[in-house]
Amino acid sequence: MPTQSETEIICTHERRPGTTVCLHCRHEALLAAQAQRKRLLLRGSAVSVAVLAVFVGGTFGATAIRARLVAAAHRAQPVEVVAVNSTPDTTRAVPVMVKQQGDIAPRHANAPVAPVLDRGRTTLANGITAERSDSIVTLSFDTPMIRTRIPEKFERLVRTTLPRIYGAAADSALAHVPDGGIAGQGNLLYDLPSRGVHIPLEHGWQIALYPETRPGEDGPLVIRYRVSVIAQQD
Repeated sequence: MPTQSETEIICTHERRPGTTVCLHCRHEALLAAQAQRKRLLLRGSAVSVAVLAVFVGGTFGATAIRARLVAAAHRAQPVEVVAVNSTPDTTRAVPVMVKQQGDIAPRHANAPVAPVLDRGRTTLANGITAERSDSIVTLSFDTPMIRTRIPEKFERLVRTTLPRIYGAAADSALAHVPDGGIAGQGNLLYDLPSRGVHIPLEHGWQIALYPETRPGEDGPLVIRYRVSVIAQQD
């Protein structure tokens, strides 16, 4: 076997007299070394990409499995329905729709006051709608700026919208009700939905108004009311 020195001096290129080192051989050796380094770099990059792909795939797989386990645990958890009393400081404990107990009496043929709205749906300002069915009107206001759990705000809404339903008769009746005389008839969220608000009219008649609620993030929210004219009860 030739030694390293013998291999290095073997050259097929034509060299000038007195030249001991072939520049062509040196250039070819340099190119071969560069090609070897590129192959090593490419091989290392491929290994790194494969390792990264395995790591990312494992991470996503573990995340998906964890999410499925959490969702299954939530589905398996029983839902607790909390009973709520009629005190106003328990509004955060209502997880379900408040059941409305109030019932408006059927239409009286001789009622002195009737809605001035056309039958069917009427759109009022600020996203409020009024739905008239015979003598009963349902006013809906489930919008962020109008729905409320504040008694004073609800009373202002009633004083503003009731004349749109009954016209001058409602204006006259409300003029005889002092400030706070509507919301002050009971707890807005727990009493009035079943007891109702009663505004006296002339000749033994009254406007009966029932708030209706739905659950909100911090407790029930009043989002509509039903109203009709009924005879006063003894």
